[in-house]
Amino acid sequence: MFVYGGQISSLNNTNQFMSYNFTTKEWINIIPSNTMQLPPLDSHVGVIWKKEDGSESMIVVGGFIGGEVGEYSKGVFEYKFGENTWNTLFHNKVIESEDVEKKGIPQGRMSMGAAIYKNDLYMFGGNEGSTKFNDLWKFDLLTNKWSKVKIEGNFSPEVRLLLINFFS
Repeated sequence: MFVYGGQISSLNNTNQFMSYNFTTKEWINIIPSNTMQLPPLDSHVGVIWKKEDGSESMIVVGGFIGGEVGEYSKGVFEYKFGENTWNTLFHNKVIESEDVEKKGIPQGRMSMGAAIYKNDLYMFGGNEGSTKFNDLWKFDLLTNKWSKVKIEGNFSPEVRLLLINFFS
């Protein structure tokens, strides 16, 4: 199991990257071979991307950058297991929220759902403070470009409502 980031306190996040060995029951601190530092994130998503060449990466998307920064991330980062390196696929660009969708980029967010299908990362929902999202975005992991996915039909899930009902 691999774990990136998390919340240390209500004001501080970490950018620590660790793995847990279920056989030895030990945590291992992973020190990448390159010097790139990801932002300290919490409420982000990490998913495994199995590439056609057989290699695997961990993709980290979104989240809340705590501490002095205090902003919502739209960044996409890749950890290559075989190379022990992080790289940035999409920078956490600061774009005025009213211009974001016009530029084909989702707003920064946390607590969203994400999955990889083939070479595309799909991201649904999440929130930015009190703003709740009910949108679906696709990030092409080969071209590093975002696009909004048009949802056809009458069904548009009310994620917040589903979660409340699930846990009540």
